[in-house]
Amino acid sequence: MIVLGKIINLQGKKGELRLKPYKGGEALIAPGKYIYIKKGDSLLPFQIDSSKRIKKDFIVKLAGINSKEEGLFSLGQEVLFPEEKLPPLADGEFYEYQLIGAIVRTPDQREVGQVTSFWEIRGKTLMIVEKNKKEILIPFEEAICLSVDVKNKLIIIDPPEGLLDLNEI
Repeated sequence: MIVLGKIINLQGKKGELRLKPYKGGEALIAPGKYIYIKKGDSLLPFQIDSSKRIKKDFIVKLAGINSKEEGLFSLGQEVLFPEEKLPPLADGEFYEYQLIGAIVRTPDQREVGQVTSFWEIRGKTLMIVEKNKKEILIPFEEAICLSVDVKNKLIIIDPPEGLLDLNEI
């Protein structure tokens, strides 16, 4: 299973949910698709009856959830999708989730850290790289990311001078 996003709020009185998608999963949040939400120790399947985009989020109506009370369990839960049902990608393309855990190095093999997540901000994607419990934000663009090896989980970057020190948080 892969994580498509997270239920961040209840919407209205008829059991609609506000879903914050993670980048790359938006096309899978569509009527007729099945998603999974954790409830206790179980993963429950739900068919999406309807979905409507509101800015960067989605308002989804799931079959079987017809009131606010029925949707309460999902609040704060991640929305999952079976990996084997993902649409195939062209050669050289990948899903961001495939890079979580990838090692990031410079061309001289200096280890920068490990990818923990991605952020999209103002149309730009940032890689969140962690090393020694510190996070570094690195723009995920061709000018900086020289190579991305999904199979071996390795990303080679050529950061501009000072970037690795500037972005420590």
